[in-house]
Amino acid sequence: MLSLSLSQPDPYQQFLEFMNTKGGRILEIEFYQEQYGERYNSTGTFFYLGEMDYTFDANDQRISFNKGEIITINKIDKQVIYDKSIPGEVTIFDILIGEKNAIQTGEPLLEKNGLRIPFTLKEWDMRGAIRTNPSNGKPREIILNTDEDSEIRIKIISSKLANEQGARAINLTEYEIIDLRE
Repeated sequence: MLSLSLSQPDPYQQFLEFMNTKGGRILEIEFYQEQYGERYNSTGTFFYLGEMDYTFDANDQRISFNKGEIITINKIDKQVIYDKSIPGEVTIFDILIGEKNAIQTGEPLLEKNGLRIPFTLKEWDMRGAIRTNPSNGKPREIILNTDEDSEIRIKIISSKLANEQGARAINLTEYEIIDLRE
C-alpha cells in the first residue's frame, strides 16, 4: 500500500463530487450486515438525489430519507412506518453527504484495486473505509465496523446518473400505516 502525496486531489472530496453530481446517482448495491454472529444480506438499488433525498429499494423493503422524514416500507408484511430523524443523529449516509461534523477521514492509501479512504464517525466512535476508483472517485465499497462483533459492508455493483429519477411509487392502499412522527 502506498500513501498518496499532497499534490493529488483529496480522494474523499473526489468521492463526494462523484456522488453529488447534478441530477443524482443510482447505485446497484449488495448490502451485508453481520452482528453477533447473525448475517443479513440484501441487494437493491440506492437512489441518491442529494444530501437530503435518498432511497434504498430492495425486494423486501424500501427505506427513504427526505429532508428529515424517514419512510420504511416492509413489502412482505405490507407495513409503512413514518418517522423523523433526530436532529444531530449520525447515519451511515453521512459518509455519502460529507457531513463534516460527523466524519473524520484518515490518510488515503493506494491499494491494488483502488484507493482506500479510512474514516471515523465521531459521534458513534465507529471506523470504516471507502474504496474508490482513484481516477474519478466512484465508490466500489463502503465498510463500517461498529464493534468487534458487527460489520456493515456495501459493495457497489454499478453506478449511473439518476437524472433526478427516483424509485417507482408503490401503491400503499393495502398497507398498514404506523406514524411515529411527533
